[in-house]
Amino acid sequence: MVLRVRELTIEEGQKLQRILRHGQNAIEFKRAQIVLASAQGFSPPKISLIALMSEDYIREVILAFNEHGMAMLQPKWGPGRPPKFTEEQRKALVDLALSRPKDLGLPYAQWSLSRLREQAVARGLVESISEEWLRVILHEDEVSHQSIRTWKTSPDPLVEEKKRRIDRLTRARHNPPVVLSSDEIGPIQRIPHGGQGWFPEKRPARIPAEYEREFGTVYYFLTLNVFHQRLFGRVYRTKHSVNWLDYLKDVRARYPPDRWLNLIWDSASNHGTAEIRAWARANKVRLFATPTHASHLNPVECHAGDLQKLALPGQT
Repeated sequence: MVLRVRELTIEEGQKLQRILRHGQNAIEFKRAQIVLASAQGFSPPKISLIALMSEDYIREVILAFNEHGMAMLQPKWGPGRPPKFTEEQRKALVDLALSRPKDLGLPYAQWSLSRLREQAVARGLVESISEEWLRVILHEDEVSHQSIRTWKTSPDPLVEEKKRRIDRLTRARHNPPVVLSSDEIGPIQRIPHGGQGWFPEKRPARIPAEYEREFGTVYYFLTLNVFHQRLFGRVYRTKHSVNWLDYLKDVRARYPPDRWLNLIWDSASNHGTAEIRAWARANKVRLFATPTHASHLNPVECHAGDLQKLALPGQT
């Protein structure tokens, strides 16, 4: 039986997708990439080709995610010998941090570590505690200081059915069909991009501070052959449905005309126009849209962040 992560919730999938698109921590990025690839049906040997990590490490990450969930994405670090706070004290500190200051009759709307520390001592929760240890206790209980934001859940009434269809496609192992996964990367600015690399001491590569901008942004249309793990794509100025249809015709031309193609994509408005659906029916292309607000189910998503980091830094 192939080892894989448990089924992801919509919220977990969205968070993994954000990490792959915008994550800055290399360890968190790689672990998220492994988890998302496993959720999309890839086996540890195939994930090792995607993430460039050993199969043993990939299996450890999968098992850790199944046991600990999203908390295992963060790299572990040792803060030294812990103070002797009881579980009751720790829980009381966490409950205080999760409460609203105004509900406690305090004249401010949000907590800071210094305010939490002051109130924890004043209310007799602990005799004394440093701000750093307070932060560590909150971190260990998965509580962090965050901006308040809106949240999307999938309103798609067919979300479970669509997930099962995609899962069946990506899991087929014997006589697999042609399963393709497509999406856009962008907008990508046509400007010099900085990055990191190995250079002589105090002599890094340079990019111009001034440049001539020919036009604004571009989009990279990308397709993954799920079973052969091959990527190809083209650059377009806009992601208009006309360009998307032109790109799909190029994808179709890469395979024998008498063979059916199964194409997974997200439910963006430029993907499912009447013209595109009519073309697909006439050219033996089956379309499988991911549920609304669940584009992380699209297998090509685990490659999108990698491509930008591999291709753009240092380009002028």
